[in-house]
Amino acid sequence: MAFYIFRQNTLTKKTPLAIDSASDHIDPLDWIKGDVMAPPTSDDQPLQLDLSLESGRFKSAIIDGFLTLYHYRLCEVLSEFGVDNIQVFPVILRDQETGETFENYRLVNIVGLLDCVDMDKSDIKYWPSGRGFDFESMVIDDKKVQGFPIFRLNDDPTKVIINEDLKQYIESKKMTAGVKIIQTEDYSDW
Repeated sequence: MAFYIFRQNTLTKKTPLAIDSASDHIDPLDWIKGDVMAPPTSDDQPLQLDLSLESGRFKSAIIDGFLTLYHYRLCEVLSEFGVDNIQVFPVILRDQETGETFENYRLVNIVGLLDCVDMDKSDIKYWPSGRGFDFESMVIDDKKVQGFPIFRLNDDPTKVIINEDLKQYIESKKMTAGVKIIQTEDYSDW
């Protein structure tokens, strides 16, 4: 089965929304560990995040950066498909210049990290320091995916991966505005 990197396309003709910073209430690194998370606020109110001053107006299906945000409709599409390893929390996005707010995005936590990259078949460039590497091509071992249609990589949890079936479903529901979907074998960190 084919697998794809699933992320925001920041190089669109329209400048997409972007978050200024994470809230003091949460540590963005906690949200890519694959752990089940408690709601980001203790008072049952949606988390409020400020949009970057350089943020555009284009509302893509994904907002990446400090945190992973999906448009509420994309969250519905994932649920319809049967994705059950994500947590979804409402957020309020606030334009710092106008004060206008948007409530159509959700903070998404993808539960579980998978150690499923076939390092022997992938093209990897190790850093001179020996403390890391960059992918020049990535091969996912289908047997290690455990049937999850969406997941983060243990080797690089900033990357969200989807399988072919979910990709086709997302495309059929037209939830690709401002989204970049790259087959893992064609993906390069550079």
